[in-house]
Amino acid sequence: MNLTIDIGNTRFKTAVFDGKNLTEVKAFDKSAFEEGLRGVFIRHPNIQKAIISSVAESFTDLVGILPQNVQVFHLDANLPLNFRSRYDDLSKLGADRKALIAAAVVNYPSQNVLVIDLGSCVTYDLLDRSGTHHGGGISPGWQMRLNAMHTFTGRLPKLSTLENLVEKEEITGTSTHEAMSNSTFFGLLAEIDHRIEYYKSEFPDLTVILTGGDAPVFSVRLKNRIFAHSNFLLEGLNALLEHNL
Repeated sequence: MNLTIDIGNTRFKTAVFDGKNLTEVKAFDKSAFEEGLRGVFIRHPNIQKAIISSVAESFTDLVGILPQNVQVFHLDANLPLNFRSRYDDLSKLGADRKALIAAAVVNYPSQNVLVIDLGSCVTYDLLDRSGTHHGGGISPGWQMRLNAMHTFTGRLPKLSTLENLVEKEEITGTSTHEAMSNSTFFGLLAEIDHRIEYYKSEFPDLTVILTGGDAPVFSVRLKNRIFAHSNFLLEGLNALLEHNL
């Protein structure tokens, strides 16, 4: 069995795979991760291999709490990938983006694919049917846009996207709260739709994948047909692990 570990800015996610079959997904706050990870191995003692993806530079502390009989891979600049890339410096391509592209290769073989990750930042990655990554884009996520208005102005309030998970119909806000929330939401929505349309002009048969924490909110409002995947990154990590066995 395989274990994938995704270390984000605020949370850890683990997933257990039996081959390509996902059997368990867990999310932990950083303070509870060590205890949570031990629980994963209690429930799945047959885990033999693990792969770690992290926004941090060091994996040392984490590796120390994994059982010694588990073979550990790191998604770093030295790990062989299951795709080619036109990125100028592949070592600068984020681990999360590498995993998402790897998932697209395995789940949508021989297809032109655009992977959009709606997390702290919004990332776009274009993969053609030959398995070549063309590059993509990075822009601020929904929460980051709200935070920026609060941080870089004198009086605009600090808002959370969690307060705004409602069906949005009116683009015109009648309060400062609504004006900020609606403008960031519909602005990001328009950005995503425009990006999809741009790539579809080059690849008419484009398959669009939407993933990340904010994906459920935006997926129902996009004009273009998309596929929403909640565990796409974790599947990509497992694909890279399998690729390196």
